[in-house]
Amino acid sequence: MEHPIVTKIIKDGINSVDLSMLDDRGRGILSYVGERLYKLNRIPEAVEILERAEDFEKLRKIGDEFMRQNKVELAAMCFIPTKDKERLNNAAALCVKAMNYRLAAEAYFAAGNKEMAMFLKENYC
Repeated sequence: MEHPIVTKIIKDGINSVDLSMLDDRGRGILSYVGERLYKLNRIPEAVEILERAEDFEKLRKIGDEFMRQNKVELAAMCFIPTKDKERLNNAAALCVKAMNYRLAAEAYFAAGNKEMAMFLKENYC
């Protein structure tokens, strides 16, 4: 039987549960929920849960999969919480090519490339 928190989050969303009360075991449950949400194609929710679970390795893995599928915007969403400079700069450059300047600026900012982020915000957003 599935943990009640898993069922509650899948059914009612992440805000239906007070995540601050979870211990390390709870973080493992959140990682599982994040993976389930990813498989259900609920990507923004999956990213938020995995970020709260601090499962940055899983976010990198999912982001890499999106990059292989040429789904650069989804990849950037996954990479932003990881602060992985190389992945973020690559995804941001591809977001610029796709003319998604807001997301590119966000990715550049997360990568620590503040100059590029500011340039995009001032000129394209």
